[in-house]
Amino acid sequence: MNFELVSILIFVAFLLAIIYKDRGSIEFKFGLIIRRSTRGKRVIYDLAWRYWRQLKTIGTLAVIVASLASIYATYILFHSTYNILIKKMKESTLRVVLPSVEGVRLPGFILGVPFWYWIISVFIVLTAHEPLHALMARVEKVEIKSFGLLIFFILPGAFVEPNERQLKRLKTMGKLRVFAAGSFGNLLIALITFLLILVFGEFISLFIEPTGVNYESLIPGSNAEKVNLEGVIIKINDEEVKTTEDLARIMQNFTPGEKINVTTTKSVYEIETIKDEETGKALIGISMPYVEYKYKWFLSKYGRVSRSGLSILQWIGGLFYWIFILNLGVGIFNLFPLKPLDGGLMMEAVFEHFFNKKGRYISNAISILTLGLVIFNIFGPGIMKFF
Repeated sequence: MNFELVSILIFVAFLLAIIYKDRGSIEFKFGLIIRRSTRGKRVIYDLAWRYWRQLKTIGTLAVIVASLASIYATYILFHSTYNILIKKMKESTLRVVLPSVEGVRLPGFILGVPFWYWIISVFIVLTAHEPLHALMARVEKVEIKSFGLLIFFILPGAFVEPNERQLKRLKTMGKLRVFAAGSFGNLLIALITFLLILVFGEFISLFIEPTGVNYESLIPGSNAEKVNLEGVIIKINDEEVKTTEDLARIMQNFTPGEKINVTTTKSVYEIETIKDEETGKALIGISMPYVEYKYKWFLSKYGRVSRSGLSILQWIGGLFYWIFILNLGVGIFNLFPLKPLDGGLMMEAVFEHFFNKKGRYISNAISILTLGLVIFNIFGPGIMKFF
């Protein structure tokens, strides 16, 4: 049975069990399942009191970063709209992020993420976003009424409920610090994760190294099958092969039907290349090639890295990738000039500062325009393709 589908079903069952058990404290509103709590308030209050000066400086930095990111987010939105309308792009930059199920094809406006990558990344997104809103609100002496979790179908979310009256009384810079903090947290996590991706690759390369290219099977009817090619490929003619990139680069020098010497860990084989029907390029005749690795330094006694060990390392690398992508995406999306997103609230605070009550009408008009562009970017390519 499909692992991702089973994971989703278990997750849904787990959510239903929690909802049933905690039903007395849960609120149902407009299709949302909402659970408010005051847990964690004391921690937020203590941190805000102890590190008030440092957090205020971070809040000011958050305003600068979020303002620049909001301008960039707006540019992305208009540029994507231009590409769809004028250049007839088939896919938008904006997509709805949902967990994928292997074998199930999702519509083009949905970005499918493997379930466990999705749920872990979403948890980190929420943990980085909402607590920073709360922390910065307390730095500005705004009371926190409660924290909250919400669920729409299986999509989890979170929110912080500040004292709205106190929030409205803040000066413009105070409001901007509170509104910018959440998205700044996501962008900061994205930066940290990006650095971890770079470090992780370098760290792994200290302990393992590629040794050649293996493969799942031989292409039926190919010369590689006829000579019963065996072992890990380590050379093509006189050129060393350690990775699939090496193999692809070397094979570009040959034409279909040309004879080459393929050296493996088993023997040396003379093979006549075959033609790739899609690209017309020369192929050895192997299917699903992959890189073989071995341990080095003090781990060299363990020899070859097993497929399961390699899969674990690749899974960790994939997790870092999706944490980076989702935090960056959520951080940028939340900075669109669209209320009640962070960017929309920042925009309203600035316009109210310069235009008083008219500022709210201006920000409402821009929010409506932005919402239209967001909806068009998500569904527009599919609609245009249909017509």
